[in-house]
Amino acid sequence: MKTNKQRTNKHTSELPVSAKSGDYQMRKILIIEDEQDTANVLKKSLDSSQYQTIVINHGEAGLKAYKDERPDLLILDLGLPDMDGVDICRTIRKGDDATPIFILTARTEEIDRVMGLELGADDYITKPFSIRELKARVDVFFRRWDASVSKNSFARSTITSDGEIIRGPLKIDPVRRRVNVKDQIINISRKEFDILHLLASSPGKVFSREMILEAIWGVEWDGFERMIDSHIKRIRSKLEKNSVHPEWIETIWGVGYRFNDNMDRYNFS
Repeated sequence: MKTNKQRTNKHTSELPVSAKSGDYQMRKILIIEDEQDTANVLKKSLDSSQYQTIVINHGEAGLKAYKDERPDLLILDLGLPDMDGVDICRTIRKGDDATPIFILTARTEEIDRVMGLELGADDYITKPFSIRELKARVDVFFRRWDASVSKNSFARSTITSDGEIIRGPLKIDPVRRRVNVKDQIINISRKEFDILHLLASSPGKVFSREMILEAIWGVEWDGFERMIDSHIKRIRSKLEKNSVHPEWIETIWGVGYRFNDNMDRYNFS
């Protein structure tokens, strides 16, 4: 069964909307997992929560299923028999920053977790894991996504009727997940968009690295706070005229970051 998706292009992540206003169709989840028992338990648990799941046991077939099915979420095992799941994640992220990816793996080293998250994974779950916990993470992820799309007011920001944040020449569209500066579309990854949207939603509010990690990744990642600095650096390189002296995202030394709420400081020329 295929759902009728409403996607603007492969770089956006607009959720599928049903005929009823404000309702979403059943989310499609692709599971690429070679351990059949694990895959079957995952499928049974997620199907019981009204998700539509597709199980693939090999990497090459999984990549083909991803391209054919365009899932709303990918659950990816790293230890596949025919190819490394890291290569699958890297391949997908070359052309798609939008589709959420949850990594499953028996690899517990910190460097593996950092690499997976830096490649663009949205969550990293080590084996053995609790099926209930994984399902809860999936549920929480989609609830937060729904909330970010439907949120229609932002402190001290000009917004349109569909929730677009407008700050001078900067426009952040949470529905199409698109960023424009002076009407030029900015090529921004999914996590970069999430961080920018979080900060711009509360201009002037200082967010610590821990707060950003918890808000965007949904859980606490001890020791990974500096990963936020890498994301902020990439966002600034795409938005700012001078990333060394940023106008949009300010560093609050020893604390974290905030989106500038002083419109008079912006140089719009």
